[in-house]
Amino acid sequence: MDAPSAARATGGIPARTRPRAALLPDWAWAIALVVLGSVVSWFRIEHAARALWAEDGTFFLGDALDADPVSVLLQPYQGYLHLVPRIIAGAVVSVVPVEGYAIAMTVGSCLVVGAVSAVVFLCARSVVVWLPARIAIGALTFLAPAAGWEVLGNAANLHWYLLWLAPWLLLAVPRRRSTAILLGVVGLAAALTEIQMLLFLPLLAWRFRDPNRWIVGAGVVIGSALQVAAVLLSPRDAGAETSPPFLSTVQGYLYHAPMEAVFPSRQWKAAWVIHFGWWGAALVMLPFLAALVWVLWRGIAVERIAAAALAAGSVIAWSAAYVLNSNPDFFYSEIPVALAVHLHLTRYGVVPASYLLALVVLATSVAWRAGVLRRTSAVVLVGAVVLTVVAAIVPQPSVRADGPDWAPEIPPARSACTVDEPPGRTAIAIAPEGWLVQVPCERLAG
Repeated sequence: MDAPSAARATGGIPARTRPRAALLPDWAWAIALVVLGSVVSWFRIEHAARALWAEDGTFFLGDALDADPVSVLLQPYQGYLHLVPRIIAGAVVSVVPVEGYAIAMTVGSCLVVGAVSAVVFLCARSVVVWLPARIAIGALTFLAPAAGWEVLGNAANLHWYLLWLAPWLLLAVPRRRSTAILLGVVGLAAALTEIQMLLFLPLLAWRFRDPNRWIVGAGVVIGSALQVAAVLLSPRDAGAETSPPFLSTVQGYLYHAPMEAVFPSRQWKAAWVIHFGWWGAALVMLPFLAALVWVLWRGIAVERIAAAALAAGSVIAWSAAYVLNSNPDFFYSEIPVALAVHLHLTRYGVVPASYLLALVVLATSVAWRAGVLRRTSAVVLVGAVVLTVVAAIVPQPSVRADGPDWAPEIPPARSACTVDEPPGRTAIAIAPEGWLVQVPCERLAG
């Protein structure tokens, strides 16, 4: 194989910098990540929080119960398409008894997280040359420190995991046409679930002449175009009339990105900011800025592009979510810091924090590939993994834990249906308060 062909087969990474063959093939590591990611995600969710949450019940399950589940797959909700959650809901109502809907939706969400971790690992091959670092990148999917608060275990928040996938997917250089087609399908499904995938479309300019990359990109482009059409044809509800002050956006980012990447609990975050102020929160950014500078200095082209995408994506993903969902109750700069630290928009910070952690892992891979500071890079990688594991296993109360529990609500609902003439439907309460699922009586009877 000539040099250009060899470079194409390895995503453009020079032959002299590629690692030696691993003990296990990539597909074995990918399967391990699917299993580990699904199991770890399940156990990170409090038992009481394995319940139906908001849109999961009222809209995704409710719409699947009201009609043929296939017919609602591309039905917009709040201006956006939600393909993956609707696929899960459709599968649940098709094969699971009504008593098991809550657990099945949770299991389905955990399986998607496991699958995303494997795809991230496989796609990252084109960027991250050191296998331990690439495994760590894949594992960040289910070890994201703040995910246990409100993102893990519910389909309504699965779109954040697909946003985490975006830069890795759009930098992937598939070796085979069949792999490119599979990744293109993944990209289509992801973009039909997360409109923010389009933020990373400029990455397609990297190695734009590679036809396999355009097959992958085509899926994301098509899905993003359909998302934009959905927003235009079915606009979301208007948000607050005022945009947040710039300082609030900055303070909110510091509190929900670098600090969520470092501190294992919300209490530790709050204590740090109360003691050191917002300048103390800014100091937490320093190791991530150092990692970015290191990759830009010592990295090859694809590593630099990935680092820039991760850094920019961290800021833009937070800012877009925060500004477009403007809420004056969360304007950090307009209230005392002692109160601001109790305002949590954790779901907005999970992916920005993961991008920052990925920067550190990428920096260790650059050091390993370049043959410099190898011992230091190994220590840093182990430290980053330990930090994320500790942050993941520290118990975090979930906003879904207040119930109500789904299964015990079924017998009373079934009894209520027996007195209906003609049979209709009954409303079953889910979390948070005020949300309901309208379940047809014939479904309860069955």
